[in-house]
Amino acid sequence: MSGPKSIGPVRIRLRTPPAAAGLLWIRRGLRAFLRRPGGFMGLFGLVLLALLMVAMTSPLVEMAAMALMPLLSLGFMVATEDLLNDLAVRPRAFWAPVARDAAARRALLNIGLVYLATFLLMYFFGDRLDGGEAKAWMQAIATPRPDGSMPEPPPISGLGMFVLLLKTFGLALVSIPLWHAPALVHWGGQRAAQAMFSSIVALWRTRAAFGVYLLGWCAIGSLFIFTLFLLAAAFGGLQMAVVLMTPVSWALSAVFYVTLWFGFADTFEITAAGGSGARAG
Repeated sequence: MSGPKSIGPVRIRLRTPPAAAGLLWIRRGLRAFLRRPGGFMGLFGLVLLALLMVAMTSPLVEMAAMALMPLLSLGFMVATEDLLNDLAVRPRAFWAPVARDAAARRALLNIGLVYLATFLLMYFFGDRLDGGEAKAWMQAIATPRPDGSMPEPPPISGLGMFVLLLKTFGLALVSIPLWHAPALVHWGGQRAAQAMFSSIVALWRTRAAFGVYLLGWCAIGSLFIFTLFLLAAAFGGLQMAVVLMTPVSWALSAVFYVTLWFGFADTFEITAAGGSGARAG
């Protein structure tokens, strides 16, 4: 419900959906995406354009912009709720959460700063440990050869592999308190610390469904990569395969962000404190 500038007191009840609900979130997200594919892909295109513009500025600005990343998922959730309420999918979905009130803006900013601080800690601490070996290794395997084929993975030391795992684990760990936190600020009126704690509790309570949800997306990602390599073999190079699969990648990214709303709505029942008017779920 992105319209009101502020919300009154609400009551939040935590649900425990069955494990199979994880796949249902993906299916519902895909169904919602197919109702307005152009709208959702347009939203994701705006995000890509914004990231490109930021990347053309200084590295300092690029890093600072990461504090806005929680607004990406929240914006798609607002747009998905708008769609379910038979409203248009519009870019204003990214602005609605920060336009609500000053308290919500502060809470969302604090959540973004937690994400930024964790990223910087993993980035600088990891590079300090291995001298940037893990970062160079990632860049090397992600850079195609001139003929379009993927390079052979270069050797990496034990320390470099440790740092690579450390960065991955660190960012995955911080995603737990941040997963539902922006939505709990927007629909639940919670402050940053309370929202992050609620997110941790919610993911633990729904761990079976959330695990199935993640496995479902792993299967989709694996199928995408398998198809990419099949196309590369059929067309004799990775470049053509990437061109053919880019729209699919774009659409899948948008679908992923659409599914976030259904996981949130199935996990939390948010109603007005007086008992009337459901706000989520």
